[in-house]
Amino acid sequence: MQIVSILKSIKEKLNKLQISQNKREKLQKTINELIEKYNSIEIDNGNAVYQGLIKKGKDISKSTNIMEIENYIKYCQAAIYDLTGNIKPLNTIFRAYLITSVLFMLLAPQYLGPILPLIFVVPIYFGVKGLKQRSATGLTLMLSVLPMGLLTSVVWLKNASLAINQGNTFFEQLSSYYKMSVVASRNLFIFFVVLSVLLLVSSVYTFMLGLKHRKMFI
Repeated sequence: MQIVSILKSIKEKLNKLQISQNKREKLQKTINELIEKYNSIEIDNGNAVYQGLIKKGKDISKSTNIMEIENYIKYCQAAIYDLTGNIKPLNTIFRAYLITSVLFMLLAPQYLGPILPLIFVVPIYFGVKGLKQRSATGLTLMLSVLPMGLLTSVVWLKNASLAINQGNTFFEQLSSYYKMSVVASRNLFIFFVVLSVLLLVSSVYTFMLGLKHRKMFI
């Protein structure tokens, strides 16, 4: 297979480059894993992604720029998802991130103030845009937002626990503040607690998915 020959050539070239031994071994280990994966899948030689890999690989195999070599290795890792038709994780990550972002924007103002969600509007927007483009920067932005979703859910659940300990007193105060019945205030409270649980689950789930499939992004 042509891509395997190119990867072996790059692996040999690493022995001649002036880089640390630790970095050389790490890159060669990654290349060995790639060679094993590419040997295990069937590839249509006419595939546009594969042709792009070969064309770029021929140039990289002649290069002595370690950054270009590292970028090409990342490209090879991401291309496996395309060549095997395994793009579903990207759609799952995208939807989970959208749900998490919406829940964060909805729940954060109550206990963390309205300014915090506004601060994260730009990172969320570029995170969404980056995910669509399978950009590593988009993934980084996504992962930077998720801890805030987790924090928001924890704060909500902690305060919900304290409120429940107060019994009907809390719901009476809530109904008085929002000018609604005690039953309605209780239902509203339960609704937002459920949303905070969903935010907790979606934050953790999206973070785990992002880490698991991080090689999809370049």
